[in-house]
Amino acid sequence: MLLTVFAAAAAEGPSQPLTFDFWTWFFQSINVLIIMLVLYKFLWRPVQSMMHKREEFVETTLSRAAESRAEAERLLKEYQARMQEAQREAQATIDEAVRKAEEARQRIVRDAEAEAEQTLARARAEIALERERALATIRDEVANLVVLAAGKVIGKTLSPEDHRHLVQEFVDQVAAAQGPASRPAGDAPGDVQ
Repeated sequence: MLLTVFAAAAAEGPSQPLTFDFWTWFFQSINVLIIMLVLYKFLWRPVQSMMHKREEFVETTLSRAAESRAEAERLLKEYQARMQEAQREAQATIDEAVRKAEEARQRIVRDAEAEAEQTLARARAEIALERERALATIRDEVANLVVLAAGKVIGKTLSPEDHRHLVQEFVDQVAAAQGPASRPAGDAPGDVQ
């Protein structure tokens, strides 16, 4: 700018608005170049450096955001997989509990049926035993009555051998009259108890 003033002072005389002055143009061009160099050195480079840093920051932020998004999606998929696995495990646990409960129910029913059968068998055995005892008692009493009656009919006292022989005949006749169904197991005709 200072050069322009000196150049204007050097050219004394009236200035024409459409005339071309080489020295004015030359000094103005040099002034513009100097200003451009100063602006480039002190303004453009720092601005460009700041813009470059800002661009790197934005790129870094975007790449971090993309990484964070990818990590979030991976974690979401992992969480969903874990939830599905937990649901499968819960369903398997429920199925296992239902299966065990059914097995326990069946085992309890089997055990109850077996116990009922055993109780029924014991009751039948006890009834048969009591029946046999009652029949044996009745046989003994009837035999004694027969011996007494026979002794009175005959009018003599019987010896133990005669007594046994008469009782045996009577038991055989009663057993034959009742048939083999009423005879207890192990009793053969002729056994006196």
